[in-house]
Amino acid sequence: MGPYLSSPIRDKKTLTSENARTKCASCEMQGWRNTMEDAKLVNLSLSETSMLFGVFDGHGGKEIAEFVSRHFCQEILSNRAFQNRNYEQALKDTFLRMDELLKTQDGLKEVIRIAKDLPDNYPVQADPSMMVAGCTSVVALIVNNTLYVANAGDSRCILCRDGRAIELSQDHKPDLPQERDRIIKAGGIVEDGRVMGNLNLSRSIGDMDYKKNASIPPKDQMISAYPDVRIEELGNRDQFLVLACDGVWDMLTSQECVDFIAQRIKNKPLNVIVEEVLDRCLAPDIASSGGLGCDNTTIVIVELKH
Repeated sequence: MGPYLSSPIRDKKTLTSENARTKCASCEMQGWRNTMEDAKLVNLSLSETSMLFGVFDGHGGKEIAEFVSRHFCQEILSNRAFQNRNYEQALKDTFLRMDELLKTQDGLKEVIRIAKDLPDNYPVQADPSMMVAGCTSVVALIVNNTLYVANAGDSRCILCRDGRAIELSQDHKPDLPQERDRIIKAGGIVEDGRVMGNLNLSRSIGDMDYKKNASIPPKDQMISAYPDVRIEELGNRDQFLVLACDGVWDMLTSQECVDFIAQRIKNKPLNVIVEEVLDRCLAPDIASSGGLGCDNTTIVIVELKH
């Protein structure tokens, strides 16, 4: 069956949290895939005025997604731009900082431990050849009533405003003109919608084999960790945020996802709704699905209180 199981793993890891401003639920499901390579991040108390949410969709292994989910909060809090309240720049810095950390001796060792399910202090050699995986990253930072969404890759964040889906990120695919231009300038090619005929997204954290052009800065590499950032002021018309990996967006349009949640949110708890979304995105079988509905799925729903 290649990358797929003979029957899906439907077990879900569902978590809920709440504070004075939001209710949140997250859910992860392995589905038909042989391994679970997604990770997520929910922090309702990043600082006195801020909250942070993230979805990280791994490829080539779970290790980069897990690494980013472990380190993102600490790194953005220590970022000078964040401390100076330049939150857009702080997000951009922190995405690039993840790649820097991955290149350190400690970063390399941690990635190997994650990949091999070893304890945190287990002795390993820092082997750069093990750094083959990567992950998409979509992060939503709420500071008071301002929302900052940073994205690198094809995970997505949407906002439900008056029942309409507002897309707050763009899926970074190699065929997009600005992405193709950067890839070619960095010495790469786009073949069949894939970078170097292999990777079907154009921005990610990790994927170090695509970031070796020493003559250009990190954000201009053929695969770039540099995010786009969208800023929105939140108000009474805004009901909820959704962050999810492409396993969800392959099966639901942004508006379909909003409609699915909005129909349930008044009568069902969020922990039930997130599980129902992922069940909706799971293919009943592989043969008739064309591969759709066979991916790992991860979702975070943030209900905004007013």
